[in-house]
Amino acid sequence: MMKKILSLLVVSMLCLSLAACQSKPRVDIGYSVPDTTNPFVGWLTGEVNTRAEKDGLTVQIADAAGSATKQLEQIENFIAMKVKVIALMPVDPNNVQAAIEKAQKAGIKVLVAGTDTGVYDVMMNMNQYNAGEQIAEMGIDWLIKTFSADGTEAGLTVRPKVIVIKQTGTIDSTNRSNGIIDKIKAWGKADVVVAQGESMTSADATAVMENMWQQNSDASLILTYNADSALGVNEYIMGQSGVDKAKIAVFSGDNSDPIMEVINKSPSNESIFRGTMSIVGPTIDGVQVPLPDATYQILKGLADGTWDKGAVITDAIAKTLPSN
Repeated sequence: MMKKILSLLVVSMLCLSLAACQSKPRVDIGYSVPDTTNPFVGWLTGEVNTRAEKDGLTVQIADAAGSATKQLEQIENFIAMKVKVIALMPVDPNNVQAAIEKAQKAGIKVLVAGTDTGVYDVMMNMNQYNAGEQIAEMGIDWLIKTFSADGTEAGLTVRPKVIVIKQTGTIDSTNRSNGIIDKIKAWGKADVVVAQGESMTSADATAVMENMWQQNSDASLILTYNADSALGVNEYIMGQSGVDKAKIAVFSGDNSDPIMEVINKSPSNESIFRGTMSIVGPTIDGVQVPLPDATYQILKGLADGTWDKGAVITDAIAKTLPSN
């Protein structure tokens, strides 16, 4: 009798375990990103997830919290889960090659975005150096508009001071930062101060500005590597009393709806974040496709085996100013 009871218990436990496994939803797309609190990254992953849900695909977004080690663990987890596709925005593009190759050997397709890891099924990237140049160009245009007597360089009534907050953690961030620095220095009409501290986040930028402002409170323009840093600069400057908010600006790169909300406040000087460089998205089959749509189109094509538009996709970029 006892043996029958034990057998029934074992069978029941096996059935419960099987039911639990069967009820666990399959993850089709594993999306590993450096930091979901970054406004641009959070917006993009959310938009991609919304599109996937409409098609019945499941996306799991993994936040590496800026840790390359944690991101490698996430990739290993996605491999163990047997996802169809991994979308990867690397924390460190130099240490993910082995993990990508392991995923590929397991039959998983890999989309790398924002950098060139050398190993991928599809890579989405842009000209980072030119992105930096465009950030500096927006700043130059604003300086001329604000401080010129006649709207020309020759009409500048001051020699403005410019603070640059760079980021050199990867080759891509270095290229964008160099584009900013080279362009603003080549202009030759401003005194350029490159901060020793670097920034990827609003908190980092606030800390850098606290140090820089002590000796450079006469600056008229701040140029940052990314929009999250620009938000930190904006918050810091808006909190400073005695600063003429109409005579100072920050420009940067990356865009999202929350970022535009801040930029759109700048005409009334409720914000000094006055413009950003946006990733418009690539041209696919002769049509300009918005970045979230293009990203999802690639992921879906990789998931169902229909992607045939090539391994390298180049994103177009554009200067974006207040819409009001």
